Amino acid sequence: MPNSTTRLNRNYEYLGGVLLLLLGWQLLSMRYNQVLVPSPAETLQALVSLVESGELAENLLITFHRQLAGLAAGISIGMMSGLLAGCFRRLDLLVQPLINFLLAVPAIIFVTMAMVWFGMGTTMTVFLVSLLVFPVIHTNAAEGLKAIDPALLEMAEVYRLPPLLKVRKIYLPGMRHALIAGFSLAMASSVRLTVMAELLGAREGMGQRIAIARVYLETERLFAWVLVLLVILISLEFLFIRPLKRWAGQGQMEAGALTARQDGF
Repeated sequence: MPNSTTRLNRNYEYLGGVLLLLLGWQLLSMRYNQVLVPSPAETLQALVSLVESGELAENLLITFHRQLAGLAAGISIGMMSGLLAGCFRRLDLLVQPLINFLLAVPAIIFVTMAMVWFGMGTTMTVFLVSLLVFPVIHTNAAEGLKAIDPALLEMAEVYRLPPLLKVRKIYLPGMRHALIAGFSLAMASSVRLTVMAELLGAREGMGQRIAIARVYLETERLFAWVLVLLVILISLEFLFIRPLKRWAGQGQMEAGALTARQDGF
C-alpha cells in the first residue's frame, strides 16, 4: 500500500511538472510572435490537422518500422557480443576499444557516414539506430554477467542444477537489473536516433516532416511533431520503462534471497 501511494504521488508530481511546462509555454507564446513560439492551442490545432489528413499515421508507421528494426538488430547483436565478452576476458578487452569509440563519437558523425555509405532512406536509418544501440546493450549485458555472485554459481555446481534452472534462478535474476537499464536506455534512444536520422537523411517519416516544417517556418506544425515525439517518449516511460524497472527490482530481491539461502547452507 505505501508503495502504491508513493507511486501515485510521483505521478501527480510528474503531472504537475507537465502543467508548469504548459503554463510557461503559453506565457512565451503571449510574449513572442507566433512564428517563433506558437501557443498550445495553435499547436493542438496543427496536430488535429495532421491527424485528419492522415499525415500523422502514415509517417508514424514509417518511423516506427525503422526504429523497431534498428532496435531489434542492435539488441540482438549487443546481447550476443555482451554475453560472450562477459564469459571471455580476452574478447572483452578486444571489443572494448570499439565500444568506447561508438559511445564517445557524436551521433551526427555516424549519420553523415551512413548517408555516404547507404544514401538517404530506411537502410541508413536502421543502420544508425542498430549501430548506436549495440554498445549500450553490449556494455550492460557484459557487466550484468560479471556482477553475478560467483558463490551462487559454485552452489549451482555443487547441487548440480540443470542448465535451464540455473539460467532461470541465477543468471536472469542476477543480470535483470543491468539488462533492463540497457533496454530502457536503448528504447528511448532509438526513437530519438530514428527521428534525427530522418531529419538529416530521409524522404519520409517524422524527422523528415519536422525538417519540412522548419524550412517553411510552419512553426505550429513543427511544435505539433515535437509534441507527438514527447508523447511517444512519455508513453514509453510509463508503459514499458517503469514496469521493467519494477520487474528488475523484483529480480534483485530474488537474487538476494538466493544468496541468503546459500549463506545458510
